[in-house]
Amino acid sequence: MIRNIIPAIRLRHETNQIAADGRNWKRSAVWILLLLSMLTGAVVGAVSGRSADTQIMKDLDIIFLTNFRMRADNGAFAVFSASFASNFIFLFTVFLAGTSMWGFMPVLFVPFIKGYGYGLIMGHAYSEYSLSGILYNLIIVLPGAIFSAFVISTAVREAFSCSAAVFRLFRKKSDIEDSAAKMHGFVLYMLWLLFLAAAASGVDMLCSLMFSWLFDF
Repeated sequence: MIRNIIPAIRLRHETNQIAADGRNWKRSAVWILLLLSMLTGAVVGAVSGRSADTQIMKDLDIIFLTNFRMRADNGAFAVFSASFASNFIFLFTVFLAGTSMWGFMPVLFVPFIKGYGYGLIMGHAYSEYSLSGILYNLIIVLPGAIFSAFVISTAVREAFSCSAAVFRLFRKKSDIEDSAAKMHGFVLYMLWLLFLAAAASGVDMLCSLMFSWLFDF
Protein backbone atom coordinates (compact mmCIF):
# COMPACT_ATOMS: atom_id res chain seq x y z
CA MET A 1 0.00 0.00 0.00
CA ILE A 2 2.85 2.36 0.87
CA ARG A 3 4.38 1.62 -2.53
CA ASN A 4 1.17 2.84 -4.14
CA ILE A 5 0.91 5.97 -1.98
CA ILE A 6 4.45 7.25 -2.58
CA PRO A 7 4.18 7.35 -6.42
CA ALA A 8 0.79 9.06 -6.06
CA ILE A 9 2.32 11.74 -3.81
CA ARG A 10 5.17 12.26 -6.24
CA LEU A 11 2.77 12.51 -9.19
CA ARG A 12 0.65 15.07 -7.34
CA HIS A 13 3.74 17.10 -6.43
CA GLU A 14 5.01 17.05 -10.01
CA THR A 15 1.58 18.06 -11.32
CA ASN A 16 1.41 20.99 -8.91
CA GLN A 17 4.93 22.02 -9.88
CA ILE A 18 4.08 21.95 -13.59
CA ALA A 19 0.96 24.03 -12.94
CA ALA A 20 2.97 26.54 -10.90
CA ASP A 21 5.62 26.78 -13.64
CA GLY A 22 2.86 27.37 -16.18
CA ARG A 23 1.40 30.21 -14.13
CA ASN A 24 4.85 31.78 -13.67
CA TRP A 25 5.52 31.55 -17.40
CA LYS A 26 2.21 33.23 -18.18
CA ARG A 27 2.90 36.02 -15.68
CA SER A 28 6.34 36.60 -17.18
CA ALA A 29 4.95 36.58 -20.70
CA VAL A 30 2.28 39.15 -19.79
CA TRP A 31 4.90 41.32 -18.11
CA ILE A 32 7.16 41.24 -21.18
CA LEU A 33 4.23 42.13 -23.45
CA LEU A 34 3.42 45.10 -21.22
CA LEU A 35 7.01 46.32 -21.44
CA LEU A 36 6.87 45.97 -25.21
CA SER A 37 3.65 47.99 -25.20
CA MET A 38 5.44 50.69 -23.23
CA LEU A 39 8.34 50.65 -25.68
CA THR A 40 5.90 51.00 -28.58
CA GLY A 41 4.31 53.96 -26.84
CA ALA A 42 7.73 55.54 -26.43
CA VAL A 43 8.42 55.26 -30.15
CA VAL A 44 5.04 56.77 -31.05
CA GLY A 45 5.53 59.51 -28.46
CA ALA A 46 8.99 60.36 -29.80
CA VAL A 47 7.58 60.85 -33.28
CA SER A 48 4.73 62.99 -31.93
CA GLY A 49 7.00 64.99 -29.63
CA ARG A 50 9.05 66.37 -32.51
CA SER A 51 6.06 68.47 -33.62
CA ALA A 52 4.43 69.01 -30.21
CA ASP A 53 3.49 72.56 -29.26
CA THR A 54 5.19 74.08 -26.19
CA GLN A 55 1.82 74.84 -24.58
CA ILE A 56 0.77 71.22 -24.97
CA MET A 57 3.95 70.10 -23.24
CA LYS A 58 3.21 72.45 -20.35
CA ASP A 59 -0.33 71.11 -20.05
CA LEU A 60 0.96 67.55 -19.87
CA ASP A 61 3.63 68.31 -17.27
CA ILE A 62 1.67 67.00 -14.27
CA ILE A 63 1.37 63.59 -15.95
CA PHE A 64 4.61 63.21 -17.89
CA LEU A 65 7.05 65.69 -16.26
CA THR A 66 7.76 67.60 -19.46
CA ASN A 67 9.13 70.71 -17.72
CA PHE A 68 12.92 70.61 -18.11
CA ARG A 69 13.57 73.87 -16.28
CA MET A 70 11.73 72.70 -13.18
CA ARG A 71 14.32 70.00 -12.60
CA ALA A 72 17.18 72.47 -12.84
CA ASP A 73 15.68 75.54 -11.14
CA ASN A 74 13.67 74.03 -8.27
CA GLY A 75 14.89 72.19 -5.21
CA ALA A 76 15.23 68.47 -4.64
CA PHE A 77 11.89 68.18 -2.86
CA ALA A 78 10.06 69.81 -5.78
CA VAL A 79 11.60 67.35 -8.23
CA PHE A 80 10.76 64.38 -6.01
CA SER A 81 7.19 65.60 -5.45
CA ALA A 82 6.54 66.15 -9.16
CA SER A 83 7.98 62.75 -10.07
CA PHE A 84 6.07 60.91 -7.35
CA ALA A 85 2.83 62.71 -8.25
CA SER A 86 3.18 61.47 -11.82
CA ASN A 87 3.84 57.89 -10.69
CA PHE A 88 1.00 58.05 -8.18
CA ILE A 89 -1.50 59.10 -10.86
CA PHE A 90 -0.64 56.04 -12.92
CA LEU A 91 -0.61 53.66 -9.95
CA PHE A 92 -3.92 54.95 -8.63
CA THR A 93 -5.49 54.52 -12.06
CA VAL A 94 -4.15 50.97 -12.22
CA PHE A 95 -5.40 50.26 -8.70
CA LEU A 96 -8.94 51.39 -9.54
CA ALA A 97 -8.90 49.25 -12.68
CA GLY A 98 -7.75 46.25 -10.66
CA THR A 99 -10.74 46.52 -8.31
CA SER A 100 -13.24 46.71 -11.19
CA MET A 101 -14.74 43.74 -13.02
CA TRP A 102 -14.13 45.51 -16.33
CA GLY A 103 -10.74 46.97 -15.44
CA PHE A 104 -8.70 44.18 -17.03
CA MET A 105 -9.49 45.62 -20.47
CA PRO A 106 -8.56 49.34 -20.21
CA VAL A 107 -5.66 48.75 -17.80
CA LEU A 108 -3.66 47.13 -20.60
CA PHE A 109 -3.37 50.54 -22.31
CA VAL A 110 -1.65 52.16 -19.31
CA PRO A 111 1.91 51.00 -20.22
CA PHE A 112 1.46 52.38 -23.73
CA ILE A 113 0.38 55.76 -22.32
CA LYS A 114 3.29 55.80 -19.86
CA GLY A 115 5.73 55.00 -22.66
CA TYR A 116 4.10 57.59 -24.90
CA GLY A 117 4.80 60.24 -22.25
CA TYR A 118 8.48 59.40 -22.13
CA GLY A 119 8.74 59.32 -25.91
CA LEU A 120 6.98 62.68 -26.04
CA ILE A 121 9.62 64.16 -23.76
CA MET A 122 12.49 62.75 -25.81
CA GLY A 123 11.02 63.82 -29.15
CA HIS A 124 10.30 67.34 -27.93
CA ALA A 125 13.73 67.64 -26.29
CA TYR A 126 15.41 66.63 -29.55
CA SER A 127 13.25 69.07 -31.52
CA GLU A 128 13.99 71.98 -29.18
CA TYR A 129 17.55 71.32 -28.01
CA SER A 130 19.00 68.83 -30.49
CA LEU A 131 21.80 66.65 -29.05
CA SER A 132 21.69 68.38 -25.66
CA GLY A 133 18.07 67.36 -25.27
CA ILE A 134 18.85 63.73 -26.03
CA LEU A 135 21.75 63.69 -23.55
CA TYR A 136 19.50 65.28 -20.95
CA ASN A 137 16.99 62.46 -21.33
CA LEU A 138 19.61 59.73 -21.26
CA ILE A 139 21.44 61.04 -18.20
CA ILE A 140 18.68 62.58 -16.08
CA VAL A 141 15.30 61.23 -17.18
CA LEU A 142 16.05 57.66 -18.34
CA PRO A 143 17.25 56.06 -15.04
CA GLY A 144 14.10 56.99 -13.13
CA ALA A 145 11.93 56.30 -16.20
CA ILE A 146 13.23 52.72 -16.47
CA PHE A 147 12.58 52.13 -12.77
CA SER A 148 9.07 53.55 -13.11
CA ALA A 149 8.46 51.44 -16.22
CA PHE A 150 9.11 48.22 -14.29
CA VAL A 151 6.90 49.37 -11.41
CA ILE A 152 3.98 50.40 -13.64
CA SER A 153 4.19 47.27 -15.79
CA THR A 154 4.21 45.05 -12.71
CA ALA A 155 1.23 46.94 -11.27
CA VAL A 156 -0.70 46.52 -14.52
CA ARG A 157 0.02 42.79 -14.58
CA GLU A 158 -1.30 42.40 -11.03
CA ALA A 159 -4.31 44.63 -11.73
CA PHE A 160 -5.20 42.57 -14.79
CA SER A 161 -5.11 39.38 -12.74
CA CYS A 162 -7.14 40.87 -9.87
CA SER A 163 -9.75 42.38 -12.16
CA ALA A 164 -10.15 39.04 -13.92
CA ALA A 165 -10.73 37.45 -10.50
CA VAL A 166 -13.43 40.03 -9.74
CA PHE A 167 -15.01 39.31 -13.13
CA ARG A 168 -15.12 35.60 -12.30
CA LEU A 169 -17.20 36.40 -9.21
CA PHE A 170 -20.17 36.86 -11.50
CA ARG A 171 -19.83 33.40 -12.94
CA LYS A 172 -21.77 30.49 -11.46
CA LYS A 173 -18.62 28.53 -10.57
CA SER A 174 -16.78 31.47 -8.98
CA ASP A 175 -14.94 31.06 -5.68
CA ILE A 176 -15.73 34.05 -3.45
CA GLU A 177 -13.05 33.24 -0.89
CA ASP A 178 -10.38 32.86 -3.57
CA SER A 179 -11.35 36.19 -5.17
CA ALA A 180 -11.36 37.92 -1.78
CA ALA A 181 -7.88 36.59 -1.03
CA LYS A 182 -6.77 37.77 -4.46
CA MET A 183 -8.09 41.25 -3.74
CA HIS A 184 -6.38 41.36 -0.34
CA GLY A 185 -3.06 40.32 -1.86
CA PHE A 186 -3.49 42.87 -4.65
CA VAL A 187 -3.98 45.75 -2.20
CA LEU A 188 -0.87 44.79 -0.22
CA TYR A 189 1.16 44.37 -3.41
CA MET A 190 0.08 47.78 -4.67
CA LEU A 191 1.26 49.35 -1.41
CA TRP A 192 4.64 47.74 -1.97
CA LEU A 193 4.71 49.05 -5.54
CA LEU A 194 3.83 52.50 -4.25
CA PHE A 195 6.96 52.34 -2.11
CA LEU A 196 8.98 51.31 -5.17
CA ALA A 197 7.45 54.22 -7.11
CA ALA A 198 8.74 56.53 -4.37
CA ALA A 199 12.16 54.93 -4.78
CA ALA A 200 11.98 55.57 -8.54
CA SER A 201 11.16 59.20 -7.81
CA GLY A 202 14.18 59.27 -5.51
CA VAL A 203 16.37 58.11 -8.41
CA ASP A 204 14.81 60.83 -10.54
CA MET A 205 15.63 63.41 -7.88
CA LEU A 206 19.23 62.24 -7.45
CA CYS A 207 19.90 62.31 -11.19
CA SER A 208 18.51 65.84 -11.38
CA LEU A 209 20.65 67.01 -8.46
CA MET A 210 23.83 65.50 -9.82
CA PHE A 211 23.58 66.34 -13.51
CA SER A 212 21.12 69.23 -14.09
CA TRP A 213 23.92 71.75 -13.82
CA LEU A 214 25.40 70.35 -17.03
CA PHE A 215 22.47 71.66 -19.07
CA ASP A 216 21.20 75.18 -19.68
CA PHE A 217 17.80 75.27 -21.38
